[in-house]
Amino acid sequence: MQFKKKMVVLLSTALLATAVTGCTAATTTSTSDDVAVASFTQGAVNQSALNEQLLMKSGMQVMLDMVDKAILDEVVPVTDEMTATVDSNLENIKGYYKDDFESSLKINGFKDEADFKASLLLNEQRSQYTLSYISSELITEEAIQAYYDNYSPNVEASHILIKPENETDAALAVAKAKAIALIDRINAGEDFAELAKEFSADPGSGANGGALGSFGKGQMVAPFEEAAFALAIGEVTDAPVQSQFGFHIIKKTGGEEKSSLEEMKSDIVKALSTEELQADQNLTFNALVKLRADNGFKVSNPIIADQYKLFTEQLSAQ
Repeated sequence: MQFKKKMVVLLSTALLATAVTGCTAATTTSTSDDVAVASFTQGAVNQSALNEQLLMKSGMQVMLDMVDKAILDEVVPVTDEMTATVDSNLENIKGYYKDDFESSLKINGFKDEADFKASLLLNEQRSQYTLSYISSELITEEAIQAYYDNYSPNVEASHILIKPENETDAALAVAKAKAIALIDRINAGEDFAELAKEFSADPGSGANGGALGSFGKGQMVAPFEEAAFALAIGEVTDAPVQSQFGFHIIKKTGGEEKSSLEEMKSDIVKALSTEELQADQNLTFNALVKLRADNGFKVSNPIIADQYKLFTEQLSAQ
């Protein structure tokens, strides 16, 4: 059972073509150039019959892997960054499979580790091309500007958390009053970090003087985030900020400066392209169909030609 689970991981990691599992009739016909690849009491499976089934069931994917590799090696050559990513993924896979790694490769149709790595690199090239396709075809200047306008760089903050004993109005009022009293002490000159160590109910940050480190939008609960981003560096909230955790006294201790649109543009395009791809995985197929067409791709084999035609028609209909 464990070995089966590992097989699934390898299949999904390598994005393999569909396995040949269909039931087909065996043939006993044999000629000098059509040898049997397997025999049994009821007959044999000849090379030609096997080839026909392989062509029908996985021929298109194998052919597309070969075509895409040749095109992408020119259009999106393998970079050191791609190789580093693949090497890291490969080490993780090998660590997971341990002694089963080599046998799992062969069972899944890979000649050796180098063959498997080449498959992972091809997937990485496809991913990079897809992102470039999305950025050129789908990302507008308006979308880039909107992303920039809504972007806020990370901030650094500390807080003191005062938790009510329960959710009754009386307990909430007591906790809020305690937080207000602490704000008054901070405004009077007492050290924020020392008060956090003494009074904060957040064990993680309290021992560190309330320091939360650097964070961006979307990482904190909404009331806390809104208050923290609105502060100037060195400023403390003038009133307790209530969240589901209790009452926060927040001090903004630092933050990054917002770069210009021109400086951020490539990162914004990459972020928007990644969002588009996560929302529609078919964009990868669309991108690769366009890549092949742009490079004069034509299929001569009638079986694969029909399969590819149906594939692209279904893709267009979605």
